Amino acid sequence: MKRVKSKQHTKTRLKIVQVISPSAQPLPSNKGGTEKAVYELTEELVRRGHDVTLFAPAGSKSSAKLITYTGTGILTRRGLANFVQRRLPENVDIIHDHSFRSVLGLKNLSIPTVCTIHLPVKQQVRYPVYVSRRARKIMGKNRGYYVYNGINLDEYEYSTQKHDYLLFLGRIIRQKGILEAIDIAEKTGKSLVIAGPVKNPLFFQKEVKPRISKNPNISYVGAVGGKKKQDLLKHAQCLLFPTLWEEPFGFVMIEAMACGTPVLALNNGSVPEVLSDFPHMICSSVDEMIRKVKRPAYPAPSALRKYVDSRFTNARMTKQYLKIYREVIERWDST
Repeated sequence: MKRVKSKQHTKTRLKIVQVISPSAQPLPSNKGGTEKAVYELTEELVRRGHDVTLFAPAGSKSSAKLITYTGTGILTRRGLANFVQRRLPENVDIIHDHSFRSVLGLKNLSIPTVCTIHLPVKQQVRYPVYVSRRARKIMGKNRGYYVYNGINLDEYEYSTQKHDYLLFLGRIIRQKGILEAIDIAEKTGKSLVIAGPVKNPLFFQKEVKPRISKNPNISYVGAVGGKKKQDLLKHAQCLLFPTLWEEPFGFVMIEAMACGTPVLALNNGSVPEVLSDFPHMICSSVDEMIRKVKRPAYPAPSALRKYVDSRFTNARMTKQYLKIYREVIERWDST
């Protein structure tokens, strides 16, 4: 699909293509950060009057023009790239590739293509966008852009009424710090609710489940969404985020704060950025997290909600992406 170069950056209304991986959850989804970000960005672009086409998994819903994936071979790089290229609308101004392997960004297309790198991977694409400064530094060697993920604050229930339990919400894998969360519960005597999908059944059966079974104060409620997730988030005394890896963003942190729930986290990955206004909630060790659970000095729920509203909304995210789109289009048209 060819694109005629012109003064496209002066247009008020852009023609934008958003592409998410076929392996993602159908949109909208509250089970994955990438899915949330792509959905909120797409909806906000449409609200602002842009002409948006979204390539997404079957079962997705959107205000944009929706093209859902069908056929065999779609999960391969070539299959996905061919599927999208055959169905691109005419006169597209920019493509935004959210696929986990940046399959369109790695193609030599005649349309400027921005790639958000949602995972901690190094992709050699022309216009990369990372979801934190830290991710851009580590994965991109400070090349490209960064934009924080954003949420629709109206969709998150806020509460000042907290119950006496800690919450771990995320994929049940070693890197997310699930064992460390259990350590904190055991050593503080606090109740802990664990929620999230089991991604490594062997790890769960051998190392996680036995410790849950031995402690009546710890419960595993499985993967959650909708009302159940909202209730867990808004009533938790504190969300534990003992991440052990280069977490590119950490969506659940802003979700918890939007509900007025504090986040206690290990100082890894993007944590210092996401919790920048609450440095005393960032810990250098599990022992420090334990001490702070025992003697809590949590921020006020209203301060947490206000903080998310000022920094991590879908409106702010979309404004930053539109600025990048126009800059990339202008650079593209000047070559």
